[in-house]
Amino acid sequence: MVSEVVAARPPGGPPEPRLAWLGVELRSAVWWLLCAFAFSVPFSIFIAQLLLTLTTVAAAAEWRARGFPRAPTPLDAPIAGFALSALLAAVVGLDTRASLWGLRSYLQIVIVYLVYVHASTPERASKLIACFLAGSAVTAGYTVLGAAAPSLFPRLFLGHMTQSGQLLFAIGLVLPRLMHGAAPGWRPRLALVVYVLALIVNLKRGVWLGVVATVGTVAALISRRVGLIAAALIVVTVVAVSPVRARIANSARDLLLPGNRHDIWLAAVDVVQRFPMGVGRKNGAILRDYPNIPQHHKHAHNNLLQVTLEGGFLGLAAFLWWMARFAAVSWRAYRRNSRDDAILQPVAVAVLATFVGFHVAGLVEYNFGDSEVLEAFFLTMGLGLVVDASTRRSE
Repeated sequence: MVSEVVAARPPGGPPEPRLAWLGVELRSAVWWLLCAFAFSVPFSIFIAQLLLTLTTVAAAAEWRARGFPRAPTPLDAPIAGFALSALLAAVVGLDTRASLWGLRSYLQIVIVYLVYVHASTPERASKLIACFLAGSAVTAGYTVLGAAAPSLFPRLFLGHMTQSGQLLFAIGLVLPRLMHGAAPGWRPRLALVVYVLALIVNLKRGVWLGVVATVGTVAALISRRVGLIAAALIVVTVVAVSPVRARIANSARDLLLPGNRHDIWLAAVDVVQRFPMGVGRKNGAILRDYPNIPQHHKHAHNNLLQVTLEGGFLGLAAFLWWMARFAAVSWRAYRRNSRDDAILQPVAVAVLATFVGFHVAGLVEYNFGDSEVLEAFFLTMGLGLVVDASTRRSE
C-alpha cells in the first residue's frame, strides 16, 4: 500500500518517510509523480487524472507520516469561500445530485497545493515547468504534422479548443525563460515555434486573443521589443494565412449569428436574473431551454457569466475574491524578486502573463470549465505561490 511507510533516520536529521515495498523516500516519489503528471497534462485527461490521483495519495501518505504539518497559503480563505458557495448553489439549485457530481472537477485544485509543497524551490519550479513544456511540445508537434498530413496523423490527443487553451500556458511559460536565458539551446526555441504553429492551425480565436494578452504582458514586464516582434508576426500571419484572415474577418458576423455568443450571453443573463443563487454546477444545460440556443450548448462561453449562472452572485463574489487575491499575491511577488534572477524571475513573469491571458480568453470562452485547461491553470497558480513564498523568505 502507498500508505505503508517506514522511517529512515539520516544522520543528524529527522526521520524520512519511505515506501517500504519500493525502498524509495516518499517525498521523492511524490515529486517524480508530480513531474509525470505535469508532462502528461497535454496528452490525455485519463492519464493525467490517474497520475494526479496517485500523486495525491502519495502526498497524503507523506503528509500523514510527517504529522500533518500545516502549509497555509494566501489563497486558503478565498478558495474555501468559493467551495462553500459552490456547495450552497448545488443544494439550492436545479439538480442537487448532478451539481454535487459536477463539483468533482474542482477537486483538481489540489494541484495548487501539491505544487506549493513539493515544488517549493525555484529549481524544482523550473523543472516542473520543463516537464509541462516537454509534453506540450510533443502534442503540439503532432498537431502540426496532422495539419500537414491528416491521413497519416489523425487527431490523437486533446481537442482543438482544449489544446489551444493549454498552449496559451506553454507559450506564456517558455517565452520569459527564453528571454532570461533560463532555457538555453535550440530545443526551447523550436518548441516555441511549434506551439505557435499548433495554435494557428487550431483556429481558435478566443485563445488567440488570450495569447496576445499573454505576450503583451510579458512584453510590458520584460521588454517592449517582444511586443513589437509579436505584433509584426501577427500581421504577417494574418496577411499570409487565409484561414486565419477569414476567421478574424468573420468574428463580428459569427458573434451575432443566431444561437451564437450574443444569444447565449443574453440567455445566460436571463438565467442569472431568474436564479440569483445559481442553478448549480453542471446545470448549464438550462440554456438549451431557450429556443434560439442550439442543443449542443451547455455553458455561457464566458467565465464570469458561467460562474454566476452556476454559483449565483455569491459564487461570483467568491470567484472574484479568489482571482483578485491571487493577482495581488503574484504582482507583489514579482515586484519583490530581483530582475536579475534567471530562475525565479521568468516564473514570476510567466505566472502573471498566463493569468492575464487566461482571463482575457475567458471573456469569450468558458476555459474555467475545461478540466484539462484547469490543470494547467492550477499548475501555474501553485507556481505563483512558490514564487511568493520564495521572495518572502529572501526579504
